[in-house]
Order: sequence, then structure tokens, then C-alpha cells
Amino acid sequence: MKLKIPPVIVFFLALAMVFGGHYFFAVWSYQFPNQTFISRIFLASGVLVAFSGIIKFRMKGTTVDPLHPDKATALVSTGIYRYTRNPMYLGMALVLLGGIIRVGNVVGISGLLFFVWYLTQFQVKPEEEALLEIFKEEYQSYCAKVRRWI
Repeated sequence: MKLKIPPVIVFFLALAMVFGGHYFFAVWSYQFPNQTFISRIFLASGVLVAFSGIIKFRMKGTTVDPLHPDKATALVSTGIYRYTRNPMYLGMALVLLGGIIRVGNVVGISGLLFFVWYLTQFQVKPEEEALLEIFKEEYQSYCAKVRRWI
């Protein structure tokens, strides 16, 4: 797999878009009751979802390195992986959503959309191809049962 930008870098670029949107387009800002509290729920949920994915990978003894999905030694389909095939990326997306809610600017949604689009095209789909090569019908069956993101 030839990865253009590692997922964590894409996450930080998207986060910069969220905060940049808030800074440069302050006119499109919003506020609502319990905004900070709600943003923290998404932030905490994102961290929990991402780390639960990492923990499951570690428990199975397989790689969490997004640059080398071809080195996967086990197909993880339990725990959080019963609900999403990409909990680490979903967790990052939830953190971005929490950031968007916290800064209170609709332009921040562009950062989240960029993140999901870029990762789907340049990370998730190539990962899926690599995993299909390794795990064949088992992975195909898993994909039929569990959605890519949610």
C-alpha cells in the first residue's frame, strides 16, 4: 500500500481546518446551551472508541501500524469491531466532531468531511484490499456483516 499521508497527520490537518475555520470565519460561529459539555461527550467517546480498537489489536497480537496493513496477523472482529471496521479512525472523527461543537463554527465541518473522505479513499480502501488478500473469505464475510465506519 502506498500511503500518501499517515492517518494521524490527516487528523491534525483536519483539526487545523476546524480551528482555522473558527478563526477565519468567526461570523459563522454559533453557541448553544451545554455546548462545552456536549463537545466533551464526543471527545471522550472518540478517545474511548479509538483506544478500544487499539486494545483489541494488541490483545490479538496484530499490528496497529496503518502504514503496513499487509503485516496483519489476525482478523479482529470482536469487541468494538462488531460495530465498526475502523474504530481508530471513527474515534478520530468523533474527536473532530467534538472539536467542531466546542469551537462552534459550521466551517469546521469541512475538516471532518475532508478527514472521512481522505481516509476512506487513501487509507481504508487500500487497507481493505490488503486484508482481503490476507484473510480472503473470512474478511469478505466480516465486511458483509460490519459497516466500514458506523
